[in-house]
This record gives sequence, C-alpha cells and structure tokens, in this order.
Amino acid sequence: MATSILFLCTGNTCRSPVAEVLARRQYGNLDLVFQSAGLDAGPGQKASPESAAWAEASGLSLASHCSQAVSTGILTDASWVIGMTRSHAAIFKSRFGGGYQGGIGVLGAACVDLGPLDHSPETEEVSDPYGGTAEKYSLVCEQIERLLAGWEPCFRGLAVRKELER
Repeated sequence: MATSILFLCTGNTCRSPVAEVLARRQYGNLDLVFQSAGLDAGPGQKASPESAAWAEASGLSLASHCSQAVSTGILTDASWVIGMTRSHAAIFKSRFGGGYQGGIGVLGAACVDLGPLDHSPETEEVSDPYGGTAEKYSLVCEQIERLLAGWEPCFRGLAVRKELER
C-alpha cells in the first residue's frame, strides 16, 4: 500500500515545501512520508527566502529543501497528491491521471478525491505568494497550516490501514 503524501504547487519553492514541513510536524506520529514537488519546478532550487523565514520563525526548517518536478518516480508510493489550487490538481490529472492510482486532491477540500470527478468543486485555494511581501507569505503559510488540519481523518485512516496490512 502506498504511504506517502505529495504536496504539489507550481515551482516547489513557496507553498508545497511549507505544506510538507508543516505536515511532518503536525502528523509526524503517523507512519506516513510527506513530500513536495512542482508541476513546473526547476530541480535543486532552495525554498523562497520568505517561506524559509516563516518556517524558521515557526520552529521549522526549509534549509535542506531542494525543489523537484513531479515525476512518475515520486508517485510510486503516493496515496495522495494534494495541490494548492484546483488548477494544480487538474494539470496533474491531465499529465499523470491515467497511470496514477491514488487520490488527487486540493488542500482546501480535505479528503475529496477529484480523480474520478469530471470537475472539481468550488473550494478554498492557496494563492501563490511568489514575489509578494513577507506579510503575504505569512498569510499563505498560516492558511496552509489551517487547511492541513482538515486532512487529519484521511492521514490517520491511511496510517491505520497501513498498520492493519502488516
């Protein structure tokens, strides 16, 4: 059974790395792996200075983060791919949906699998703070933290299923 969660944004330097480290902190007691990637990420980029500063002020670190593009390799063990926007989910679905067997979600629509749906429902989205002020980054990071809380039932369910399969 797949046991990783992949957070997805555009460049994998602002939003998805923050979601990854927040999920590790919030759900670190679960036997799950949290990762992040970008639909159009250049490999090896550091997290944005603003995201890294927010993480550090929150007791987290993005110092070792290196961006990566979403690929079939990273999807091997992914139970969920969770985009920051409906557009991220739709683009992922168009590129990888045919061979990907896990759930395709949007951070603002906890536990809703968009994979089998023809369209995604209206939901709260996490806008891209790239090029914005430190305040905008802070608001986006706080939004990610708030929206992650809604995913707890899904993440706990995955961990329980994994344990039962052992």
